[in-house]
Amino acid sequence: MMPVVLYIDDSGVERRIVQRILEGDGFRVFTAEKPEEGLDAAARVRPDVILLDLHLEGTGGWQLAERLRKMRGMEEVPIVAISASLKDEERPEVLRRFDGFIQKPVDVDLLPRMVREFMGGKTPVERQETGDLEPASEGIPSQLNSETLEVLETLEKVRSIMSHDLRTPLTVMISYASTVSRGKVGEINDRQREMLDLVVQQGFQMDAQIAELVKMAKETLGRFGYPPGKR
Repeated sequence: MMPVVLYIDDSGVERRIVQRILEGDGFRVFTAEKPEEGLDAAARVRPDVILLDLHLEGTGGWQLAERLRKMRGMEEVPIVAISASLKDEERPEVLRRFDGFIQKPVDVDLLPRMVREFMGGKTPVERQETGDLEPASEGIPSQLNSETLEVLETLEKVRSIMSHDLRTPLTVMISYASTVSRGKVGEINDRQREMLDLVVQQGFQMDAQIAELVKMAKETLGRFGYPPGKR
């Protein structure tokens, strides 16, 4: 059964980004824009974890988290704050009132891993940079010749680059363009908003193409039992 995530955020772009990342990694994701919609969704879908924008318009994430915890059956569900800005003086209070914190823009590789850790009761303390991992040859089917192994290693490196080095910066670009377009960092005119919205639109199209290439690479590697242990 797929783990269920509820993500409450008043930004449609942010909801779309997180939903695409998590659904591509085996989660079932429900989203809500407004606090009341989030409460209704929580009662309806019974999520395994809730991601909650800390700075929701109207009722902030702080107040909504308290209402969610008072709901029947929600007492043990992890509620994780997510925000683009968190002041140093706010961090202790966030970690006291929430089960964890995720920084926006989200990291494409780390987000699914962090959500699973929150579900398992383990709180990721810090976001860590993920370096390139050298593919291990131990455990590779012995019938594969050296040339095939070399091709698989190259394909794995390409998959890693597309997944992290391309998708994560692209996610940052989409998120920031959307933030500026919504007037969150100052007033802009209609022409500027139109151009930024086009950046967001094209960014999502590029992200979808990269995600499809990553999926194809993973499927190809899987047919050869590469990396080891994923046959």
